Amino acid sequence: MKPGTTHHLMAMAGTLGGRILPALPEESYAVGDTKMMAVLAVLFAQHAEKAVNVLHSENAALRALFARAASLVGGELSPRLTEAAEATDADLKLSTMEAGNDALYALLIELHSAVDSLDADWAKAMDREIWALLKKGSDARMLEMPAA
Repeated sequence: MKPGTTHHLMAMAGTLGGRILPALPEESYAVGDTKMMAVLAVLFAQHAEKAVNVLHSENAALRALFARAASLVGGELSPRLTEAAEATDADLKLSTMEAGNDALYALLIELHSAVDSLDADWAKAMDREIWALLKKGSDARMLEMPAA
């Protein structure tokens, strides 16, 4: 079985922390640099492991929200919400998923601004839903610092 990206990044962190770091003079600036590179490798591994899944799930949730909002918000924003709701991710490359997510978030900001200024019950409910979606996305992106 061929090891994946996560495995390679964790192996790199292990090499930095387990073989290179002990070989460096304690007073060397390279000690701090090596520790930082090892921590970054672990964090990159965590990100690589879940990034596409997080983006795929989040893009689907944003599109579902836009589908519900399109008929409620009206104005020039409505057709743009419909178009975004009906779109799909072009492919599962991380760069493509991130670009799509960025575009969806730009539209979410416009939607949030529109509903935030309204006093209707549906707008208040949508505002709460937007905040919940933002929290869920933030939680899904959480990385854990490795133990010292």
